[in-house]
Amino acid sequence: MSLQTTLPYFARPDLLESVTRLLLSGANVTLFAPRRHGKTSFVRHDLLPALHEAGWFAARVDLWRNRDNPELGLVEGLESVAYATSSRSPLTRPLSLASLRATLKVPGVDIEGSWSPASGPTQHPEASLENRLANALHVIAERGNHSLIVLDEFQALAKKSSDNFVASFRTALQDVEGRLSVFFTGSSRDGLMRLFNRSKAPLFRSAESVTLPNLGDNFVDSRADYLNAVASIKVDRDALKRLFPRLCYTPLFLNEITRILLVKGDADLDGAVFEWHRSKYENEYAEWFSSLADVESAVIIWLAISGQKSVYTEEAREFVRKLMQEDAAPPTSRVQTAIRRLTAAQVLEPTGVNGSYEIADQGLQIVISNAVNEDLIRPSRDSLIQFPNSRGPVG
Repeated sequence: MSLQTTLPYFARPDLLESVTRLLLSGANVTLFAPRRHGKTSFVRHDLLPALHEAGWFAARVDLWRNRDNPELGLVEGLESVAYATSSRSPLTRPLSLASLRATLKVPGVDIEGSWSPASGPTQHPEASLENRLANALHVIAERGNHSLIVLDEFQALAKKSSDNFVASFRTALQDVEGRLSVFFTGSSRDGLMRLFNRSKAPLFRSAESVTLPNLGDNFVDSRADYLNAVASIKVDRDALKRLFPRLCYTPLFLNEITRILLVKGDADLDGAVFEWHRSKYENEYAEWFSSLADVESAVIIWLAISGQKSVYTEEAREFVRKLMQEDAAPPTSRVQTAIRRLTAAQVLEPTGVNGSYEIADQGLQIVISNAVNEDLIRPSRDSLIQFPNSRGPVG
């Protein structure tokens, strides 16, 4: 049996309809969802093809293509779109979507249709980033009846040092209003709030906000149908539907467990979930987690298993004290220092309520809460991060 590396995409027609309605009304749009919930998949498989079919020029730039310098990453990405070349001519057949995407060589850039992003040096090396940005947007705005740029992980610009650059970006957008629309995505609610929703935000009220809805039972059924169709594996659908909320409704995680079932060739969902937890921890988090300071790991464990978001309460600090095996609870200043480090590293994110935080990576939260539960708490931090020897049933 030949195994697919990627499971079939599950379309989101209702979301597509609501987003396109906003874009057609002339609004720019922001879309929030946690990491790995399918924002980029929606853009690539639903939004860009639909708008291209409607006659728009549609492209995407990921600001994490240069996380250390997102301003430069944005400008270079827009320039690769602005100066893209078309491979379509009257004498050649249009490229299929699959063959086109196989030719793209610019990281973090997608262009719908028969276009290849420019990958050479900038055409205006002497210009400032702000002028290069404005020039690229003007060129893109002339690409067809209307143009759409999707900017993935736009919260990368939600820092004080980027305020002037983002203000210039807003001015440039106003110059191409009516010819170019922007669809912003972000995995940080706090970051998007700082850019769009606060009174002094550089993009205050410049876009309509949409939240990516959780997929439901239809998506879970599609994974079960896939297992049955390609490998005659009849997984317990009810158990699979109980599992999905425990995975924080993250499509990627359910796809990974589906793939484990496919490779194993049986319907042992409990075994697949256990293997997924162990593999996720060992391959993605173990080394990093063990490198944290005791107070940092204790705060993460508290947020993962307590069901609470406040980190400064007496209960939270007493929990942290026990994990650290110290005689007294750590002072607030020590917890604050840990929070600042974890927030700067994008491990934690403010909820908007003073003193409250959540784990930004839901995979980390799921894995830690699985590895640590009420029955496993020990004085030693090392014993807290061991997986249980037995595995409980799904659901």
